[in-house]
Amino acid sequence: MIFSRLITSDPCKSRNRLFSYRPGFTLVELLVVIAIIGVLVALLLPAVQAAREAARRTQCQNNLKNIALAMMTYESARKTFPSPAYMVPNASAQNTLTDNILYTNWLIELLPQVEMANLYDRIDAEWNVASAADSRRITDPASKTPNDVEEIATEIPLFLCPSDNGSGNPFVGGINNLEWARGNYGLNAYQYWGNNENNKIASGDLGVSGSKLAEFLDYNVGMGPVGPEGYALKRISDGLSNTIMIGEMRVGLSPRDRRGVWAMGMCGSSFHCRHASDVLGAVNSCGGHDDDVQGAADIIADVGESTLRSQCMMPDSGVNSSGESVVRSVHVGGAFVAMADASVRFISDFIDSGNIVGGACIGCSSPNDILQQNFGIWQRLNVSTDGLSTGVIE
Repeated sequence: MIFSRLITSDPCKSRNRLFSYRPGFTLVELLVVIAIIGVLVALLLPAVQAAREAARRTQCQNNLKNIALAMMTYESARKTFPSPAYMVPNASAQNTLTDNILYTNWLIELLPQVEMANLYDRIDAEWNVASAADSRRITDPASKTPNDVEEIATEIPLFLCPSDNGSGNPFVGGINNLEWARGNYGLNAYQYWGNNENNKIASGDLGVSGSKLAEFLDYNVGMGPVGPEGYALKRISDGLSNTIMIGEMRVGLSPRDRRGVWAMGMCGSSFHCRHASDVLGAVNSCGGHDDDVQGAADIIADVGESTLRSQCMMPDSGVNSSGESVVRSVHVGGAFVAMADASVRFISDFIDSGNIVGGACIGCSSPNDILQQNFGIWQRLNVSTDGLSTGVIE
């Protein structure tokens, strides 16, 4: 019986049973594989992110270079650089500290040099920016509405640093709650509180003359004050490679934060002022109240004080005027600047910033901030006619 069962058993089935067992991965082995993949991803992800940021940083630097070259082209054609913002002599209600009435600025003037003549022509047709009259206004509460100003909402990639992700967050506010596109590059303008002095310079009614006026201008102005025009190339007596033309500018963290707005002719929006004076440190200064911005209370309400301080973007809550800005970036360790010869340099957060006391004014006795011993390398780079050595920037 046993023999017959052995004889009648199917040999193929026996072989199938013998070879049908296929052991899989155990749970422990799967967990080990998953852990290895996780470690590899963790190692590769920072490298990928660093490579992407390096590419964005390079593009940021290249954009600044191209804007600086456009400035040189403009100067070659006009024999002067564009003004930070335009104030025509004896125009009414001129103000760069608030947005009561805003005038065209240096970036609008530069549009034809960056292959955006069509946009310039549309702006010129709307606001007659080429006129020498008071019609160089870009906002006028009597006539402008959001439907009339689509040009200022135009996002221009050249004017943006890709490292700053705030470009998709336009500023909404000011006259009639207009929407303004962002920008990351600010002209190096001047080191004094803007409105009274700019009005005097624009109108020619300075009230002082001779050595006192010369001293004020020599120790306070970069690429030119607000007025009918900027400085000519020959006016930059410190040397083109020793004078900052343009510095980076961070975009505001709130839709009501007007910092970083390319078409807005205000300090902190499209040009820098008092960025090497008063209580500021230097690049990426993080003192907690380094920017004077119109609407500071709204910004703090929107974003929160803790976030603003952690981002080094806390405005001075006690000032409701745009009269002070900081050269800022999101790069680690410093920010890019373009010099007046169109070269681009990276300035460290720890550059020597001197010991400056603000408050310079035309007609005042010599303020402390124009004493040579208080002028650090940062001040000397931002002022174009102080005559002081800058040394070598690493």
